[in-house]
Amino acid sequence: MMNGSLGHSSELHILEHKLRVSNLKKDAISSYTHALIKISLLPRSRPRFFSFTETRDGYTIIVEDDLCKELPQSESIDMPDLVWRVLTVSAGAYGSHQLTGINRIVKTVISPLADFKISVLVISTYQSDYVLVKEMDLDTAIKCLSQNYKIFKDSGMGLEPVTLSIADRLDGMTKMNERKTDEHRPIVHPFTCPMNRFHVTSLDSRMLPSLTTILLDLMFYSKTPVDERYEPFFHISIVEGDISLVLDSEALSRFPEGSLYTNTNDEGWKMIRVGDTPLGFDESGVAAQIAEPLADVQMSTYYISTYGLGHTLVPESEVDKAIELLSSLQVI
Repeated sequence: MMNGSLGHSSELHILEHKLRVSNLKKDAISSYTHALIKISLLPRSRPRFFSFTETRDGYTIIVEDDLCKELPQSESIDMPDLVWRVLTVSAGAYGSHQLTGINRIVKTVISPLADFKISVLVISTYQSDYVLVKEMDLDTAIKCLSQNYKIFKDSGMGLEPVTLSIADRLDGMTKMNERKTDEHRPIVHPFTCPMNRFHVTSLDSRMLPSLTTILLDLMFYSKTPVDERYEPFFHISIVEGDISLVLDSEALSRFPEGSLYTNTNDEGWKMIRVGDTPLGFDESGVAAQIAEPLADVQMSTYYISTYGLGHTLVPESEVDKAIELLSSLQVI
């Protein structure tokens, strides 16, 4: 499972953040607007990790555990009693690899965790990719990923190396070698591709005051598309000051020219939504089922997990190729 472009000297960091994941019903957003603004967009707000995603089914909110008290408790919000930890590969480990998004970590992070039956949430941003694992699974994840990375844990006072016993290393190596097959995992959930054209962008935090009105409108006052072939989808994440957006062309057009960063080769992205009913947090391998075959054909992809579903972004010019490939692996 080792990716030839990453050596064992590559680093994986366990961030200090402890996160909670919740789902807010569509018709309740007005009751949570003030709290969400307070957490994320006020000048004094400094979220270390905040993620907000609107889908057709509701709003997925990922926020630090100690900020959960800002979200009113009601029947309109589902927040399981689970704490999630954040894993990310250090930027230097990517080297000169030209692929964009999660392809750089499929074989060394996402696939091994699936082999260990560890359920993950994946959040791709303009700047990086984050893999969330349940805190109860963190020790097993460390054992698994130590085969590919030097692992460091952020204690809040800096990064400290994580050491494993020889027995744990051997156990991890044994389990990693159990899956020798080169066959792709079968795709067990339906998927669909809405007509929207998406973009992955970022904005300078210094621009936030002048763009806040637009962001508020997109977060809290979006309109359901008239054409059912299109789906509402908007994502904003704020991680240690880095602001990332995933939005469709209509939403992008609301921003003044030059106010957002985009990749110079950004031709637009199409979204493949994975699942039709909530997948739950216990199933493992959902992201791997989609990401592995696309990585094997050198296709750049982003991936955003929400409370119930997965969302893969592929280059617009390659969407037909992606759908054909994934369809060939579907077992339902």
